[in-house]
Amino acid sequence: MEIDIVVQKMQVALEKIQRQNPEFYSKYPMYLKNEAEEQAIQSASENWQLPYEYLYFLKYYAPEAVSWSTDEYINLDIYGAKDILEGQWGYNYNPVTNEDISNWPDNYLVIASDEGDPYCIDLTRGDTVIFTAEHGTGTWDFSIAFDDLVDFLYSALIPPRFNDSEKAEDIKYDYYKILITGEGKDRIKTLLFIKKTLSCDYSQAKSHLDATPLLIYKGIELGAAGVEDELKRIGADYEMYKISLDEFLS
Repeated sequence: MEIDIVVQKMQVALEKIQRQNPEFYSKYPMYLKNEAEEQAIQSASENWQLPYEYLYFLKYYAPEAVSWSTDEYINLDIYGAKDILEGQWGYNYNPVTNEDISNWPDNYLVIASDEGDPYCIDLTRGDTVIFTAEHGTGTWDFSIAFDDLVDFLYSALIPPRFNDSEKAEDIKYDYYKILITGEGKDRIKTLLFIKKTLSCDYSQAKSHLDATPLLIYKGIELGAAGVEDELKRIGADYEMYKISLDEFLS
């Protein structure tokens, strides 16, 4: 998915920032690639019918303590799965009075904010078009800010003076696919891994495992490394292959 590519660029940017002041960031770490807890994802899914691309981002790239300051943003906070509920406070809900805020459109979900200016998706659309409005004006006058979630994430890295062709600069990435080929040392742990990764129930996970080889991951090297580490930890049988861009996109 293209979202994997832009997140890898964001991760590289974070690593550069952390290297500039390692002593500070060892005490106050920032995380972007930090798979969300299942409970947080379940809570978000129960509260809202989320577009697949956004749910994928929440599940695999839950940000923690990351703020983006660029030419376009003063202090942009992009919410992770565990922060998304609190992220609505002050917009659709007043936590002090425990009351809903009447002038907020119910179909708008705040996924990020920049010094009070919300960035939202419209849950009635089923896509990730990003809307924004200026806070503190007395009314919410929303307009489209970005065509989709990927463009929005790119905006955290690339100043608005850059155009689309510059955004898609020619950076080479290595792509991999990982297949589970057997239950390994602990069948239960392998089943639980499949259940969690594929968001399926136990009986479906058992069917998947009984029909190996099972494609469990296809994407960039950064994500593959995390999946491989987990498979090694639980002792599952697996194979990992480097693949072409065409195979990654197919």
